[in-house]
Amino acid sequence: MIKKIILITSVALLSSCAGTTIQDVGDKFLNLINPSDPVVEVADLGESKIILESEYVIFSEEGLALLSDEELIQAAKQQGIESMVILDSDGNLANREEIVSALTQSGTLAGLSDEELIQAAKQQGIESMVILDSDGNLANREEIVSALTQSETAAETLEDDGVSFVLYFSYDDTEIDEKATQIIIEHANFMMNNPKLFLRLEGHADERGTREYNLALGENRSLSVKEVLGLYGLENRIEVVSFGEEQPVAFTHDEEGWQKNRRVEFIYQK
Repeated sequence: MIKKIILITSVALLSSCAGTTIQDVGDKFLNLINPSDPVVEVADLGESKIILESEYVIFSEEGLALLSDEELIQAAKQQGIESMVILDSDGNLANREEIVSALTQSGTLAGLSDEELIQAAKQQGIESMVILDSDGNLANREEIVSALTQSETAAETLEDDGVSFVLYFSYDDTEIDEKATQIIIEHANFMMNNPKLFLRLEGHADERGTREYNLALGENRSLSVKEVLGLYGLENRIEVVSFGEEQPVAFTHDEEGWQKNRRVEFIYQK
């Protein structure tokens, strides 16, 4: 059976590990990754804990940072995120922090129930990837975890740069102003640097107007954003949807609440 590496940020010890030192478990972990290689010295992990549970290895984020490039690449392969690996001209891992973050995210997602993973897939716009078995259980958990990991990690990188994922509009308006244009350009550059990612533009409106009118208004707002992105040749990687007034983020019936609901959200997906 293929060994799997599952990562979580929480720290715990199983009773099966009683009497086993951190050094011993660290050696076993390296053996699981490269069983043919000799055991190498592992740094003292202090408060970081490694937990063995049948074929699974649960490792802390701090512990992952101590692994070699080769071991991190192997873990990425086993978690289905090998496509995220970037090597420099010397063959070294050029994006260690991103891989550690992705593996940690992957492990966090792997701990979710089927229902929670399906909900996460809906929120990320990859619901079409969900496959259920005859009992209604998620039949492709690993594929969903991998897709969520890659899309969320990429989006986190952009968010860390301070780029907004929401554009706001004036009442009954679809116009893209100068501020919004700058935000869209940031997303255009990001998409060109991440050619495997797709973008879903979700349009919204406030509660004023009929349901049908607001659905059309939300769609036109998303189309306005797509038009700017299309100048960069990205239109084939963009999906436009509208929720009209159906998914408000503010529930007060005043201008402050309405302004927050007149928006387009950027949702990245693998």
